Amino acid sequence: MPDPAHLRIAHEGAVAVLWIENPPRNLLSLSMVADLAARVADLEKDDSVRAAVLAGAGHANFCAGLDMAEWSRLSLKAAQDEMSRGQDTFWALEHLTKPTIAAIAGAARGAGAELALACDVRIADESAIFSHPEVDLGWMPSHGATARLSKIVGRSRALEILVSGKEVKALDALRLGIVNHLASPGGAFDQAKALATAFASKPRSAVKAIKRALTEGDEKPYRNRFLLESQHAIQLLWTDEHKSAMERLREKRP
Repeated sequence: MPDPAHLRIAHEGAVAVLWIENPPRNLLSLSMVADLAARVADLEKDDSVRAAVLAGAGHANFCAGLDMAEWSRLSLKAAQDEMSRGQDTFWALEHLTKPTIAAIAGAARGAGAELALACDVRIADESAIFSHPEVDLGWMPSHGATARLSKIVGRSRALEILVSGKEVKALDALRLGIVNHLASPGGAFDQAKALATAFASKPRSAVKAIKRALTEGDEKPYRNRFLLESQHAIQLLWTDEHKSAMERLREKRP
Protein backbone atom coordinates (compact mmCIF):
# COMPACT_ATOMS: atom_id res chain seq x y z
CA MET A 1 0.00 0.00 0.00
CA PRO A 2 1.21 3.55 -0.69
CA ASP A 3 2.80 5.25 2.28
CA PRO A 4 1.47 8.83 2.19
CA ALA A 5 3.95 9.84 4.89
CA HIS A 6 6.68 9.78 2.23
CA LEU A 7 4.84 12.12 -0.14
CA ARG A 8 3.22 15.15 1.44
CA ILE A 9 1.26 17.88 -0.29
CA ALA A 10 1.06 21.33 1.29
CA HIS A 11 -1.21 24.01 -0.16
CA GLU A 12 0.03 27.57 -0.19
CA GLY A 13 -2.68 29.60 -1.86
CA ALA A 14 -3.06 28.39 -5.43
CA VAL A 15 0.31 26.60 -5.30
CA ALA A 16 0.62 22.98 -4.21
CA VAL A 17 3.99 21.85 -2.86
CA LEU A 18 4.70 18.14 -3.18
CA TRP A 19 7.36 17.16 -0.66
CA ILE A 20 9.40 13.99 -1.19
CA GLU A 21 9.97 12.75 2.36
CA ASN A 22 12.09 9.63 2.61
CA PRO A 23 15.24 10.76 4.45
CA PRO A 24 18.13 10.91 4.22
CA ARG A 25 18.33 10.48 0.44
CA ASN A 26 14.64 10.81 -0.48
CA LEU A 27 14.71 7.56 -2.43
CA LEU A 28 11.62 6.60 -4.42
CA SER A 29 10.13 3.39 -3.08
CA LEU A 30 7.63 1.37 -5.10
CA SER A 31 4.81 2.55 -2.86
CA MET A 32 5.86 6.18 -3.34
CA VAL A 33 5.63 5.86 -7.14
CA ALA A 34 2.12 4.44 -6.76
CA ASP A 35 1.24 7.26 -4.38
CA LEU A 36 2.71 9.85 -6.76
CA ALA A 37 0.34 8.68 -9.49
CA ALA A 38 -2.61 9.25 -7.16
CA ARG A 39 -1.31 12.66 -6.05
CA VAL A 40 -0.85 13.83 -9.65
CA ALA A 41 -4.41 12.77 -10.46
CA ASP A 42 -5.64 14.68 -7.41
CA LEU A 43 -3.74 17.81 -8.46
CA GLU A 44 -5.33 17.68 -11.90
CA LYS A 45 -8.83 17.53 -10.41
CA ASP A 46 -8.28 20.17 -7.71
CA ASP A 47 -9.49 23.45 -9.20
CA SER A 48 -7.94 25.43 -6.34
CA VAL A 49 -4.45 24.41 -7.51
CA ARG A 50 -2.98 26.45 -10.38
CA ALA A 51 0.70 25.40 -10.17
CA ALA A 52 2.85 22.91 -8.30
CA VAL A 53 6.36 22.70 -6.86
CA LEU A 54 8.21 19.43 -6.27
CA ALA A 55 10.96 19.47 -3.65
CA GLY A 56 12.96 17.15 -1.44
CA ALA A 57 12.21 17.44 2.24
CA GLY A 58 15.10 18.78 4.25
CA HIS A 59 16.50 20.51 1.13
CA ALA A 60 19.59 18.26 1.33
CA ASN A 61 18.62 15.97 -1.55
CA PHE A 62 15.92 16.31 -4.15
CA CYS A 63 15.65 12.58 -4.87
CA ALA A 64 18.54 10.12 -5.11
CA GLY A 65 16.64 7.67 -7.30
CA LEU A 66 14.86 4.39 -6.89
CA ASP A 67 15.27 2.23 -3.80
CA MET A 68 17.50 -0.34 -5.51
CA ALA A 69 17.53 -2.65 -2.49
CA GLU A 70 13.78 -2.96 -2.96
CA TRP A 71 14.14 -3.41 -6.73
CA SER A 72 16.73 -6.16 -6.28
CA ARG A 73 14.08 -8.32 -4.64
CA LEU A 74 11.64 -8.08 -7.56
CA SER A 75 11.08 -10.82 -10.09
CA LEU A 76 11.77 -9.88 -13.69
CA LYS A 77 8.03 -9.68 -14.41
CA ALA A 78 7.39 -7.52 -11.35
CA ALA A 79 10.27 -5.21 -12.31
CA GLN A 80 8.82 -4.85 -15.80
CA ASP A 81 5.42 -3.97 -14.33
CA GLU A 82 6.96 -1.40 -11.99
CA MET A 83 8.86 0.23 -14.86
CA SER A 84 5.58 0.60 -16.76
CA ARG A 85 3.93 2.07 -13.67
CA GLY A 86 6.79 4.51 -13.22
CA GLN A 87 6.74 5.64 -16.84
CA ASP A 88 2.96 6.13 -16.70
CA THR A 89 3.28 8.16 -13.50
CA PHE A 90 5.99 10.46 -14.83
CA TRP A 91 4.03 10.81 -18.09
CA ALA A 92 0.99 11.93 -16.10
CA LEU A 93 3.14 14.46 -14.25
CA GLU A 94 4.53 15.79 -17.53
CA HIS A 95 0.99 16.09 -18.95
CA LEU A 96 -0.52 17.72 -15.86
CA THR A 97 -2.31 20.80 -17.21
CA LYS A 98 -0.88 22.95 -14.42
CA PRO A 99 2.75 24.18 -14.52
CA THR A 100 5.18 22.16 -12.41
CA ILE A 101 8.53 23.35 -11.06
CA ALA A 102 11.22 21.14 -9.55
CA ALA A 103 13.19 22.81 -6.75
CA ILE A 104 16.45 20.88 -6.70
CA ALA A 105 19.13 20.74 -4.04
CA GLY A 106 21.70 18.00 -3.58
CA ALA A 107 21.28 14.77 -5.51
CA ALA A 108 18.91 14.37 -8.42
CA ARG A 109 20.05 10.90 -9.30
CA GLY A 110 18.62 8.19 -11.56
CA ALA A 111 14.84 8.24 -11.33
CA GLY A 112 15.18 11.39 -9.22
CA ALA A 113 16.74 13.17 -12.18
CA GLU A 114 14.02 11.68 -14.38
CA LEU A 115 11.38 13.04 -12.00
CA ALA A 116 12.89 16.51 -12.36
CA LEU A 117 12.95 16.15 -16.16
CA ALA A 118 9.21 15.38 -16.11
CA CYS A 119 8.55 18.81 -14.58
CA ASP A 120 8.07 21.87 -16.77
CA VAL A 121 10.75 24.03 -15.12
CA ARG A 122 13.78 23.10 -13.03
CA ILE A 123 15.43 25.46 -10.54
CA ALA A 124 18.59 24.20 -8.88
CA ASP A 125 20.76 25.60 -6.15
CA GLU A 126 24.53 25.44 -6.37
CA SER A 127 24.66 22.13 -4.49
CA ALA A 128 22.62 20.26 -7.07
CA ILE A 129 24.16 17.32 -8.89
CA PHE A 130 22.42 15.43 -11.68
CA SER A 131 23.41 11.90 -12.62
CA HIS A 132 22.13 8.78 -14.34
CA PRO A 133 24.29 5.98 -12.90
CA GLU A 134 22.18 3.04 -14.11
CA VAL A 135 24.77 2.02 -16.71
CA ASP A 136 27.14 0.88 -13.95
CA LEU A 137 24.53 -1.67 -12.89
CA GLY A 138 24.27 -2.99 -16.44
CA TRP A 139 20.96 -1.17 -16.67
CA MET A 140 19.64 2.05 -18.17
CA PRO A 141 17.19 4.85 -17.32
CA SER A 142 13.70 3.42 -17.18
CA HIS A 143 11.47 6.40 -16.37
CA GLY A 144 11.84 8.54 -19.48
CA ALA A 145 15.35 10.02 -19.44
CA THR A 146 16.34 8.79 -22.90
CA ALA A 147 13.43 10.73 -24.41
CA ARG A 148 13.32 13.82 -22.19
CA LEU A 149 17.05 14.42 -21.74
CA SER A 150 17.80 14.09 -25.46
CA LYS A 151 15.02 16.57 -26.21
CA ILE A 152 16.66 19.10 -23.91
CA VAL A 153 20.39 18.64 -24.58
CA GLY A 154 20.43 16.80 -27.91
CA ARG A 155 21.16 13.17 -28.72
CA SER A 156 24.95 13.37 -28.56
CA ARG A 157 25.13 15.07 -25.16
CA ALA A 158 22.41 12.80 -23.77
CA LEU A 159 24.35 9.76 -24.88
CA GLU A 160 27.51 11.07 -23.22
CA ILE A 161 25.72 11.73 -19.92
CA LEU A 162 23.80 8.44 -19.87
CA VAL A 163 26.57 6.13 -21.06
CA SER A 164 29.32 7.68 -18.92
CA GLY A 165 27.12 7.87 -15.84
CA LYS A 166 29.01 11.03 -14.94
CA GLU A 167 27.76 13.65 -12.53
CA VAL A 168 26.58 16.96 -13.97
CA LYS A 169 27.03 19.82 -11.53
CA ALA A 170 24.51 22.62 -11.24
CA LEU A 171 26.41 25.19 -13.29
CA ASP A 172 26.96 22.73 -16.14
CA ALA A 173 23.30 21.70 -15.94
CA LEU A 174 22.35 25.35 -16.39
CA ARG A 175 24.69 25.68 -19.38
CA LEU A 176 23.20 22.56 -20.97
CA GLY A 177 19.63 23.69 -20.37
CA ILE A 178 18.83 20.88 -17.94
CA VAL A 179 17.89 23.54 -15.41
CA ASN A 180 16.25 26.88 -16.16
CA HIS A 181 17.64 28.88 -13.24
CA LEU A 182 20.45 28.60 -10.72
CA ALA A 183 19.73 29.74 -7.18
CA SER A 184 22.05 30.62 -4.33
CA PRO A 185 22.64 27.86 -1.74
CA GLY A 186 19.35 26.97 -0.09
CA GLY A 187 17.42 29.29 -2.40
CA ALA A 188 15.96 26.93 -4.99
CA PHE A 189 12.70 26.30 -3.14
CA ASP A 190 11.87 29.95 -2.53
CA GLN A 191 12.66 30.81 -6.14
CA ALA A 192 10.54 27.92 -7.38
CA LYS A 193 7.64 28.92 -5.15
CA ALA A 194 7.83 32.53 -6.36
CA LEU A 195 7.72 31.43 -9.99
CA ALA A 196 4.86 29.01 -9.28
CA THR A 197 2.95 31.84 -7.60
CA ALA A 198 3.46 33.99 -10.70
CA PHE A 199 2.21 31.15 -12.92
CA ALA A 200 -0.78 30.59 -10.64
CA SER A 201 -1.83 34.24 -10.98
CA LYS A 202 -2.38 33.91 -14.73
CA PRO A 203 -5.74 32.98 -16.32
CA ARG A 204 -6.21 29.25 -15.87
CA SER A 205 -7.71 28.66 -19.31
CA ALA A 206 -4.78 30.30 -21.09
CA VAL A 207 -2.13 28.54 -18.99
CA LYS A 208 -3.81 25.18 -19.58
CA ALA A 209 -4.01 25.78 -23.34
CA ILE A 210 -0.37 26.91 -23.57
CA LYS A 211 0.87 23.90 -21.64
CA ARG A 212 -1.22 21.48 -23.67
CA ALA A 213 -0.05 23.00 -26.95
CA LEU A 214 3.59 22.71 -25.87
CA THR A 215 3.36 19.24 -24.36
CA GLU A 216 1.15 17.67 -27.01
CA GLY A 217 3.06 19.48 -29.73
CA ASP A 218 6.23 17.61 -28.79
CA GLU A 219 4.42 14.45 -29.79
CA LYS A 220 3.43 15.68 -33.27
CA PRO A 221 5.25 16.41 -36.54
CA TYR A 222 6.44 20.01 -36.81
CA ARG A 223 3.78 21.22 -39.26
CA ASN A 224 0.96 19.79 -37.14
CA ARG A 225 2.08 21.88 -34.17
CA PHE A 226 0.76 25.01 -35.87
CA LEU A 227 -2.67 23.44 -36.27
CA LEU A 228 -2.63 22.37 -32.63
CA GLU A 229 -1.70 25.90 -31.55
CA SER A 230 -4.50 27.46 -33.59
CA GLN A 231 -7.04 24.98 -32.22
CA HIS A 232 -6.22 25.89 -28.64
CA ALA A 233 -6.07 29.62 -29.43
CA ILE A 234 -9.48 29.55 -31.12
CA GLN A 235 -11.01 27.84 -28.10
CA LEU A 236 -9.64 30.58 -25.85
CA LEU A 237 -11.47 33.24 -27.86
CA TRP A 238 -14.72 31.98 -26.34
CA THR A 239 -13.65 31.86 -22.70
CA ASP A 240 -15.01 34.33 -20.17
CA GLU A 241 -11.46 35.17 -19.06
CA HIS A 242 -10.46 36.27 -22.57
CA LYS A 243 -13.70 38.15 -23.18
CA SER A 244 -13.34 40.03 -19.89
CA ALA A 245 -9.72 40.93 -20.64
CA MET A 246 -10.64 42.27 -24.08
CA GLU A 247 -13.49 44.28 -22.59
CA ARG A 248 -11.08 45.88 -20.12
CA LEU A 249 -8.79 46.80 -23.00
CA ARG A 250 -11.64 48.42 -24.87
CA GLU A 251 -12.59 50.44 -21.81
CA LYS A 252 -9.03 51.79 -21.54
CA ARG A 253 -9.04 53.16 -25.06
CA PRO A 254 -9.53 56.95 -25.32
